Amino acid sequence: MIKAIIFDVDGVLLDSFEANLEFFQNLMKMADYHPPTKNEYIPLFHRTFHDAVQILTKIDDEKEIKRVCDLIDVVEAIPQVITEGAPEVVKGLSKKYSLGVVTNRIKAYAYEPPLNILEPFFKATVVYEDTKNHKPHPEPLLLAASQLRVRPEECVYVGDVESDFMAARAAGMKFVLYAEKRINGVDANTSDFKEITKLIETL
Repeated sequence: MIKAIIFDVDGVLLDSFEANLEFFQNLMKMADYHPPTKNEYIPLFHRTFHDAVQILTKIDDEKEIKRVCDLIDVVEAIPQVITEGAPEVVKGLSKKYSLGVVTNRIKAYAYEPPLNILEPFFKATVVYEDTKNHKPHPEPLLLAASQLRVRPEECVYVGDVESDFMAARAAGMKFVLYAEKRINGVDANTSDFKEITKLIETL
């Protein structure tokens, strides 16, 4: 029996690709590095902030990586957009299930506007700093299940990329893929956020 629903943030609750791309372009310019093109940023969209900076700068010097990462507080934030249908779906699901968030975002930006309007509906939040290992490792999802006081098999994780699916499977959770593409083996797949509630009810 499903008791909890856990959501990824970027690409799921937030339609944030373009905003994140522009942010990293501005960050790299400020740090005197080559700003990524759209195609260069695509494989980095779901990486942790630290990993994305390391890959874009092409350096291994942790001191320099930290310098660039620290510019996050200087670069102007780019407005992001909540995924169409997400507020209604999250509010509706919260009446029946315990809800949580597992994201590679750092704590300071986990619920930055406009996502802050949904924060009251989530009883558990796992961010980058909370675990040693990150998706596709199951540790973040298992921590969220523990915070929600449910067993992993009683959870559904909603994500949009293969690393989310791998993390859910490793954690023993059901998985709903929110994306236009298809991944073999997922429990359910939709590109319409409003369908998620109905799909969860079939699991």
